[in-house]
This record gives sequence, C-alpha cells and structure tokens, in this order.
Amino acid sequence: MSQQQKQKRIVLTTVIIGVIAAIVVGAYFVSAQTTLTKIPVTQEEQERYDAIGVAEKYIVISPTFAFDGLLETLDVVDVSIMESYPVQYRIKVAFDSSHGGFGNREGQILTQVITPHTVDIIVSEGEVLSAVTDGQWDEMNHQYVLKKLGSDNDGLGMHVAKVHDYASFIEALEELGIQVQLVEELEDSSFGVPTKVVSINGETVQVFEFPTATDAHDASLLVSKDGTEIGTSMIRWIDTPHFYTQDKIIVLYVGHTTNTMNLLDSLLDKQFAGM
Repeated sequence: MSQQQKQKRIVLTTVIIGVIAAIVVGAYFVSAQTTLTKIPVTQEEQERYDAIGVAEKYIVISPTFAFDGLLETLDVVDVSIMESYPVQYRIKVAFDSSHGGFGNREGQILTQVITPHTVDIIVSEGEVLSAVTDGQWDEMNHQYVLKKLGSDNDGLGMHVAKVHDYASFIEALEELGIQVQLVEELEDSSFGVPTKVVSINGETVQVFEFPTATDAHDASLLVSKDGTEIGTSMIRWIDTPHFYTQDKIIVLYVGHTTNTMNLLDSLLDKQFAGM
C-alpha cells in the first residue's frame, strides 16, 4: 500500500470517528433536553405549572422548612384541582427536617432526629392561600391548627378532643405529637389546689385542676389582669406570665416562646390574664 493510500485511509477513519462522536453527543443532549424540559401545551397545564412554581417558592421560606429543612429531600408529591372558583390548586410537598417540631424553634430544646413532613399548600391566582404541615401546623399564621369535635373537616386540620380537665389536656397534647412529661406535683398553690408541673417540648407549664368548671372560673377571677396578683398574693415572675383556663383547669405558662403560647391558645380558651 502506497504512502498516499495510507494517508487517505487515516483521514477517512478520522472523519468516520468524528461523525459517530457527533451523533452520540447530539443524541445525549437531545435526550437530556427532552428529559429536563417540559413545555406546557395547554392553558390548563400552564396554570398548573405556574401554581407548582408558586408553591415551591413559598415552601423554601416557610417557617418549618426555613429553620432546618433539607433541600435535597424537597419533593412535590401530588397536585390536584379543588372544586372552587377561582381555581384553587392543592399541592402536597414533602421534605425532611433535621429536628422534630414545627416553625421557627430558635431557643427551644430540640430532638436530634430526621423528621419527615408533608405540607398541604393551597394556591390560587398566583398566591398561597394556606399552608399546613402534617395537618397540624399553620405555616402562614405560625400556630397549631386544631379542629374541635363537631366541626367540619376540610382535610387540613385534625380532630382533637375538647380539653376539660388535666387528663384531657395531656391527651390533646400527645395527639399532636408533643413531648409531654410530668415534672412534679405540688400539694398546694395560690389557688388552694394541687399544682402539676408539666414539661411541654422543654417548656414548663403549671396546671391547676378544680372540682368543677365553676370553681375554676371563680379562681380565675382572683388573678389580676397583668397576672402579678392572685388574691392577696403579689408575685414577681422570672419571665412573662400567661394564664389560660378551660372547663375545670387553669394553665399558667411563665415564658415568652411564641410556639408555646400559640399551642395553649389553640387548645384552651384565650389568655385571660398576664402580659
């Protein structure tokens, strides 16, 4: 074979290899583009696509995810259209947190455990109307969501038995997945009944149970509006006092953690005394 023929063969081989490489690379990029890019073809698909985008932008700044959500676990698991006008999209987003609990938990005692969450987000006309995590936590209002027995259930809340005494108070907390522990029980109090000191997610509250709801109501009248006096006793609290009552119990929380106050507001009647 002459030198000229050899050179032509080398050139031809090089050209063939180049063509094959171009075909392979081109096929790869076409395939990748087809996989990664999904263009809505109808107005309904475009609106659905836009609603998902609104939900995804919201979830990353929502209190629970923003505190300790793991970005690599974020996943849209379901999208449905609700029977409403204007159109509302119900979008379920799942993610894991690196601790237990909900919302901004700065300053709280946290459980060091990977915790899975599912958030129900309602989107309409480009805005988030509601966002509820695990059917328990209202991300937009930073409080627990409770549905008292006898109310309509829209799927975003939960049924929690009405609190009427100490036992039902503890039961309601446990139904919410709250860590509850009886720290100690004192024989007396300023109300003349025993004091149960309870730890709720690391925060201490005092529970006073009376024989009847009337007794509890009468005792609540002994507390001054700012919570610094109970009957004839003047008290200097180490932090901000918050008094709540419901049926046969009075609950006292001395502190300032918003999550704890919101939880007590959700389970009990609104705060009747304190700061």
